[in-house]
Amino acid sequence: YLLDEKQYSYITELLNRYMNHDKFFKTRVNSIYYDTDNYQLIRRSIEKPEYKEKLRIRSYGDIGDDDKVFVELKKKYDGIVYKRRTKSVYKDVLKDIYDCKFDDGQVGKEIKYALNYYDHLKPAYFISYLRTSYVANDDKNIRITFDQDIRYRHNHLSLHNEKEDELITDKIIMELKVNDSIPLWLSHILNEVNVYPQGFSKVGNAYLKELMEV
Repeated sequence: YLLDEKQYSYITELLNRYMNHDKFFKTRVNSIYYDTDNYQLIRRSIEKPEYKEKLRIRSYGDIGDDDKVFVELKKKYDGIVYKRRTKSVYKDVLKDIYDCKFDDGQVGKEIKYALNYYDHLKPAYFISYLRTSYVANDDKNIRITFDQDIRYRHNHLSLHNEKEDELITDKIIMELKVNDSIPLWLSHILNEVNVYPQGFSKVGNAYLKELMEV
């Protein structure tokens, strides 16, 4: 869901009746997305196929070279998202993701399979945003996140923010994370604010933004 500031303020006010701050309520999420020289993964994502996947490394907040980062293979099939995630040392991943060691061997094999399936995957885009997270009072499987100040960088890629990072959108992205159906109270809130689900790829929009500026 794409929200403006007014909608965001109103929704978060209503959510306070049913949800609490998540354990990591507010954090800066930094990611590097990997792709081929011709941006095969990003371009495929923009086309909204039945199946697509992304490979990225991710950190939450500031990190050092010897800290662990998440390495994620994110797949989407028929509207359902599947995420395979493990950890590795930041400096090792950035130096050579093909040769680094993963904490979870099975997930590491799946990641290396993807690396070998696509030719010469390498760091392509840095994406950063401020995320606030909520969890339902009566069901810990219902979570809502809000991403704002969404920025990107195409060069000098690392998991650190830089002053030249460009804004992708001034909208706020709300994501609902539920195992089953959306509860009635949440449906009422969405109807009251008059917002509807729509696709939005952060890295896809960063790529399109760059194309328009060429």
